[in-house]
Amino acid sequence: MNTEPVRRILDDLGIRYALIGAHAMAARGYPRATIDVDFLTGDDRVLDPGVWAGLEQEGAAVDARRGDADDPLAGVVHVLLGDGTDVDVVVARWTWEAQVIERAEVLAIAGARVRVPRTSDLILLKLAAGGYLDMRDAAALLALGDRDALVDAVNAHIGEVYPDVRARWRELLAGIDA
Repeated sequence: MNTEPVRRILDDLGIRYALIGAHAMAARGYPRATIDVDFLTGDDRVLDPGVWAGLEQEGAAVDARRGDADDPLAGVVHVLLGDGTDVDVVVARWTWEAQVIERAEVLAIAGARVRVPRTSDLILLKLAAGGYLDMRDAAALLALGDRDALVDAVNAHIGEVYPDVRARWRELLAGIDA
Protein backbone atom coordinates (compact mmCIF):
# COMPACT_ATOMS: atom_id res chain seq x y z
CA MET A 1 0.00 0.00 0.00
CA ASN A 2 2.16 2.82 -1.28
CA THR A 3 -0.15 5.77 -0.77
CA GLU A 4 2.67 8.15 0.17
CA PRO A 5 2.50 10.23 -3.05
CA VAL A 6 -1.23 10.86 -2.57
CA ARG A 7 -0.89 11.50 1.17
CA ARG A 8 2.02 13.88 0.52
CA ILE A 9 -0.15 16.03 -1.76
CA LEU A 10 -3.02 16.06 0.71
CA ASP A 11 -0.67 16.87 3.60
CA ASP A 12 1.15 19.61 1.64
CA LEU A 13 -2.20 21.31 1.00
CA GLY A 14 -3.24 20.96 4.64
CA ILE A 15 -6.22 18.83 3.64
CA ARG A 16 -7.82 16.81 6.44
CA TYR A 17 -8.55 13.24 5.42
CA ALA A 18 -8.97 9.77 6.85
CA LEU A 19 -8.45 6.25 5.60
CA ILE A 20 -11.78 4.50 4.99
CA GLY A 21 -12.95 1.27 3.40
CA ALA A 22 -11.36 -2.14 3.79
CA HIS A 23 -7.95 -0.83 4.87
CA ALA A 24 -9.55 1.17 7.69
CA MET A 25 -11.53 -1.89 8.73
CA ALA A 26 -8.32 -3.90 8.79
CA ALA A 27 -6.65 -1.22 10.91
CA ARG A 28 -9.55 -1.58 13.37
CA GLY A 29 -9.18 -5.36 13.55
CA TYR A 30 -11.37 -6.76 10.79
CA PRO A 31 -9.23 -7.87 7.85
CA ARG A 32 -10.94 -7.63 4.50
CA ALA A 33 -9.03 -7.79 1.23
CA THR A 34 -9.40 -5.09 -1.40
CA ILE A 35 -7.33 -3.80 -4.27
CA ASP A 36 -7.77 -0.05 -3.80
CA VAL A 37 -7.13 2.30 -0.91
CA ASP A 38 -9.80 4.84 -0.01
CA PHE A 39 -9.42 8.20 1.69
CA LEU A 40 -12.27 10.49 2.74
CA THR A 41 -11.99 14.27 2.78
CA GLY A 42 -14.42 17.15 2.98
CA ASP A 43 -12.11 19.43 0.99
CA ASP A 44 -13.18 19.79 -2.64
CA ARG A 45 -9.83 21.31 -3.63
CA VAL A 46 -8.84 17.73 -4.45
CA LEU A 47 -11.17 17.90 -7.46
CA ASP A 48 -8.93 20.53 -9.10
CA PRO A 49 -6.88 18.67 -11.74
CA GLY A 50 -3.92 20.98 -11.07
CA VAL A 51 -3.53 19.47 -7.61
CA TRP A 52 -2.50 16.17 -9.19
CA ALA A 53 -0.36 17.48 -12.07
CA GLY A 54 2.89 16.45 -10.38
CA LEU A 55 1.70 12.88 -9.97
CA GLU A 56 0.62 12.76 -13.60
CA GLN A 57 4.09 13.95 -14.64
CA GLU A 58 5.46 11.01 -12.62
CA GLY A 59 3.29 8.58 -14.60
CA ALA A 60 0.13 8.41 -12.52
CA ALA A 61 -3.30 8.37 -14.12
CA VAL A 62 -5.74 10.75 -12.39
CA ASP A 63 -9.47 11.03 -12.96
CA ALA A 64 -11.26 13.69 -10.86
CA ARG A 65 -15.04 13.71 -11.03
CA ARG A 66 -17.38 16.11 -9.28
CA GLY A 67 -20.63 14.52 -8.08
CA ASP A 68 -23.97 15.66 -9.46
CA ALA A 69 -26.51 17.41 -7.24
CA ASP A 70 -28.24 14.10 -6.48
CA ASP A 71 -25.01 12.15 -5.98
CA PRO A 72 -24.34 11.07 -2.36
CA LEU A 73 -20.70 12.14 -2.85
CA ALA A 74 -19.39 15.59 -3.71
CA GLY A 75 -16.83 13.88 -5.93
CA VAL A 76 -14.15 11.24 -6.29
CA VAL A 77 -10.56 11.41 -7.46
CA HIS A 78 -9.29 8.10 -8.78
CA VAL A 79 -5.48 7.87 -8.80
CA LEU A 80 -3.60 4.97 -10.33
CA LEU A 81 0.03 5.40 -9.37
CA GLY A 82 2.86 4.25 -11.62
CA ASP A 83 3.55 1.27 -9.33
CA GLY A 84 -0.04 0.06 -9.71
CA THR A 85 -1.33 1.38 -6.38
CA ASP A 86 -5.00 2.26 -6.80
CA VAL A 87 -6.24 5.14 -4.60
CA ASP A 88 -9.63 6.83 -4.41
CA VAL A 89 -9.99 10.17 -2.67
CA VAL A 90 -13.68 10.46 -1.87
CA VAL A 91 -15.04 13.95 -1.30
CA ALA A 92 -17.71 13.99 1.39
CA ARG A 93 -20.90 15.95 0.82
CA TRP A 94 -22.33 16.08 4.35
CA THR A 95 -21.27 17.74 7.61
CA TRP A 96 -21.51 14.46 9.50
CA GLU A 97 -18.84 12.95 7.23
CA ALA A 98 -16.50 15.85 7.99
CA GLN A 99 -17.06 15.15 11.68
CA VAL A 100 -16.05 11.52 11.11
CA ILE A 101 -12.74 12.81 9.74
CA GLU A 102 -12.28 15.14 12.72
CA ARG A 103 -12.91 12.32 15.22
CA ALA A 104 -10.51 9.96 13.42
CA GLU A 105 -7.47 8.78 15.32
CA VAL A 106 -3.91 8.62 14.01
CA LEU A 107 -2.70 5.03 13.68
CA ALA A 108 0.53 3.53 12.36
CA ILE A 109 -0.24 1.51 9.23
CA ALA A 110 2.48 -0.06 7.08
CA GLY A 111 5.04 2.41 8.42
CA ALA A 112 2.83 5.47 7.85
CA ARG A 113 0.81 7.50 10.32
CA VAL A 114 -2.72 7.85 8.98
CA ARG A 115 -5.99 9.09 10.44
CA VAL A 116 -8.51 6.24 10.74
CA PRO A 117 -12.15 6.73 11.75
CA ARG A 118 -13.28 5.22 15.01
CA THR A 119 -14.92 1.82 14.66
CA SER A 120 -18.32 3.37 15.45
CA ASP A 121 -17.80 5.93 12.68
CA LEU A 122 -16.85 3.19 10.21
CA ILE A 123 -20.15 1.53 11.11
CA LEU A 124 -21.96 4.81 10.37
CA LEU A 125 -20.21 5.09 7.01
CA LYS A 126 -21.21 1.51 6.18
CA LEU A 127 -24.81 2.15 7.21
CA ALA A 128 -24.89 5.24 4.98
CA ALA A 129 -23.50 3.27 2.03
CA GLY A 130 -26.24 0.72 2.65
CA GLY A 131 -25.29 -2.10 0.27
CA TYR A 132 -25.37 -5.78 1.18
CA LEU A 133 -21.60 -6.00 1.71
CA ASP A 134 -21.66 -2.70 3.64
CA MET A 135 -24.24 -4.11 6.04
CA ARG A 136 -22.17 -7.29 6.47
CA ASP A 137 -19.12 -5.13 7.17
CA ALA A 138 -21.08 -3.07 9.73
CA ALA A 139 -22.14 -6.27 11.51
CA ALA A 140 -18.55 -7.54 11.52
CA LEU A 141 -17.28 -4.24 12.92
CA LEU A 142 -19.93 -4.35 15.62
CA ALA A 143 -18.62 -7.77 16.68
CA LEU A 144 -15.19 -6.25 17.43
CA GLY A 145 -14.41 -5.16 20.95
CA ASP A 146 -16.99 -3.95 23.46
CA ARG A 147 -20.35 -4.27 21.67
CA ASP A 148 -22.26 -2.14 24.19
CA ALA A 149 -19.73 0.68 23.92
CA LEU A 150 -19.88 0.53 20.11
CA VAL A 151 -23.69 0.62 20.14
CA ASP A 152 -23.59 3.63 22.47
CA ALA A 153 -21.02 5.40 20.25
CA VAL A 154 -23.06 4.76 17.08
CA ASN A 155 -26.24 5.91 18.85
CA ALA A 156 -24.49 9.11 19.94
CA HIS A 157 -24.00 10.22 16.31
CA ILE A 158 -26.57 8.34 14.25
CA GLY A 159 -29.00 11.26 14.28
CA GLU A 160 -26.43 13.38 12.43
CA VAL A 161 -26.17 10.98 9.48
CA TYR A 162 -27.81 11.94 6.20
CA PRO A 163 -29.62 10.22 4.73
CA ASP A 164 -31.28 8.84 7.86
CA VAL A 165 -29.89 5.37 8.60
CA ARG A 166 -31.68 4.64 11.87
CA ALA A 167 -33.97 2.02 10.27
CA ARG A 168 -30.91 0.18 8.86
CA TRP A 169 -29.27 0.34 12.27
CA ARG A 170 -32.33 -1.12 14.00
CA GLU A 171 -32.53 -3.84 11.36
CA LEU A 172 -28.84 -4.65 11.80
CA LEU A 173 -29.15 -4.87 15.58
CA ALA A 174 -32.32 -6.97 15.33
CA GLY A 175 -30.59 -9.39 12.94
CA ILE A 176 -27.61 -9.77 15.23
CA ASP A 177 -29.74 -10.20 18.35
CA ALA A 178 -32.03 -12.79 16.71
